[in-house]
Amino acid sequence: MLNSLVMYGETGNDLHVYLLIDNVDTKTFATAIPYLYSIVPSLSILKASAAPVQDFPVNGHASVATYFRLLLPQLLPPEVKRVIFIDSDAIINSSLLPLWHLDLEGHKLAAVPDHRLSCKDHGYVYGQYFNAGVMLIDLELWRQVDVLGLGSVFASANPHRLPHWDQDVLNHVFQGNWLTIGERWNACPHLFGLLPQYSLHPDELTSSEQEAINNPAIIHFAGSGPVKPWNAHCSHPMRNRYRQAMAATPWASTPLDDLPPPAWKQAWQKGMFRSKCLLKSMLISN
Repeated sequence: MLNSLVMYGETGNDLHVYLLIDNVDTKTFATAIPYLYSIVPSLSILKASAAPVQDFPVNGHASVATYFRLLLPQLLPPEVKRVIFIDSDAIINSSLLPLWHLDLEGHKLAAVPDHRLSCKDHGYVYGQYFNAGVMLIDLELWRQVDVLGLGSVFASANPHRLPHWDQDVLNHVFQGNWLTIGERWNACPHLFGLLPQYSLHPDELTSSEQEAINNPAIIHFAGSGPVKPWNAHCSHPMRNRYRQAMAATPWASTPLDDLPPPAWKQAWQKGMFRSKCLLKSMLISN
């Protein structure tokens, strides 16, 4: 994601990246950090402690690190007044300057509505529900709100209402106090027909959604399995954007997930299977 940001984001030397990490193995860290310092004009590594969010509910593939978004007011330096948060499973496809300079009109954040979900689905009816994978955040206004405290109270009382973890918490804390922006700033897989149960018919697309398909600024590979561009079965039309960015990193030779075994291994597996079948038939005949 960061490589694509440098390649296509048109951020110039004013770009300052704050990378939030938790537990990263030594080998990955030793490879990633020198590379990132070589491509990003300014980089700060922020190691977050899981202690403040350890009581938040998690399940499935998630860890408490997903709640680090709630810690942004404390983690980022006081002089940082505004930040664009971007999930790591995203690729930048065009300049982020229009988003960066967007007038928030007094709102605490700007985000794209999640067309699959509504606030009503989560037990409150005020306003829309946003996808937290990409957010333009007014940190000065966030610091006036006890995001972590309010989120903790809500999570403790409503663990059953957090299927999307911190995203549900943020939607509760900021319900009715966020600015809607166009889908091109967080173009999710349903726009490209990759989630049949949520995908829209071409006749149902709004002009904003059509623009997101034709000219996405941030492509968010939100979902699992073949939705991810590092999966060999991914059919996302923008998957090569990810793979081009990956090819310029130290992980260029990393094989895609779910690739079939190489021919020699398939032959060996077939041979072993036939040998076992032959042995079994000989034992039976005896």
